[in-house]
Amino acid sequence: MGLQVMVVLDNSVVFESEKVPPRLPKISLTGLIALAAVIVVLGSLAAGGFSSNSLALASQNAWRFAAFVFFAALASGPLGRLIPGLERLAEASRFLGWGFCASYGVYLAVLLLPNAFGPDSMTHGQSAGTTLFVLFGAGVTLVMALALAPAPGSKAAESVRRTLLGISAIYFWLCYALMGLAHLARPHRPDGFYGLSLSLMILTLLLRFADSCAADWRRTARHSATP
Repeated sequence: MGLQVMVVLDNSVVFESEKVPPRLPKISLTGLIALAAVIVVLGSLAAGGFSSNSLALASQNAWRFAAFVFFAALASGPLGRLIPGLERLAEASRFLGWGFCASYGVYLAVLLLPNAFGPDSMTHGQSAGTTLFVLFGAGVTLVMALALAPAPGSKAAESVRRTLLGISAIYFWLCYALMGLAHLARPHRPDGFYGLSLSLMILTLLLRFADSCAADWRRTARHSATP
């Protein structure tokens, strides 16, 4: 019997050089938020002609942008668990939290710009106070960013992670809520942001309470259904 040799060739692979269209690099949700924060700051600086007033406007807009991201990070988890069909929103809460850390880091960097350029109107005491505030804020932001990552290992590590995340979230919640309350209670120029920010902080608190109550109800229902 003769030996038959069969060779199979894939024409589409060997003889055709298909051109793959170039694709844009994928940017995560956290990266998009950080990029948006930088654009907000640069746009504010350009609008004011890169003056001292534009620095104040840039820091204000960066603070406000981070406030909205913080609200989204706090509200996404409860909304995704309370409303059927929004489970993916709850999954995105971690990345929104990292996005808040990135946007708040941009705000802290803007606060350091006057120290870097050294304007004549800034005293040494103001510069030192700003630096201390930035260092403390950066520390809390770093703790929050690390605590957002899932803790490998034991339940004790997970408990520590959740505690640190809760403390850092409470700190930022109080910052935005108390600043909004102080601005509304004192005679300031009308500014709708502070009323809106205070309302959002109260709303997030109510959502977290509702989520906690719903979780307790689900646990009770499971225990009662267990024979």
